[in-house]
Amino acid sequence: MSKEARLAVVLNDEAQRKFDECVAALTALRYGPEGPPKDTTFAEIEEFGHEVGRMLGRAVDQQLTNQHAEQFQGAATCPTCQSACDPKPTPLEREIQTSDGPVPIHEPVCRCSVCNRDFFPSAFGVED
Repeated sequence: MSKEARLAVVLNDEAQRKFDECVAALTALRYGPEGPPKDTTFAEIEEFGHEVGRMLGRAVDQQLTNQHAEQFQGAATCPTCQSACDPKPTPLEREIQTSDGPVPIHEPVCRCSVCNRDFFPSAFGVED
């Protein structure tokens, strides 16, 4: 499957309705219910659209990254010594830099008592 095909987003009717409502709310927040003033340039409209797109990109990145991290809650194998390690009780909160700006994430961290090291289970893949 091509990258373009994987990235295509097709919304069902309900998702499209919610998306349209979100767009209407964001544009009304920026320009009011009547839309942009007469002297607004297309460049200003476009910049607002891009900022909303970056905001959406960060929100999607954050949600999916946190959902992905939840899959690594159980014991994991230490990448150095292959010992079974349990995750720490509290995930690490950190910020990653994306092409759309910073995104806060919560990621489980395991502590290997044999190697005396921490590691992120998500960084080493999942065995089937």
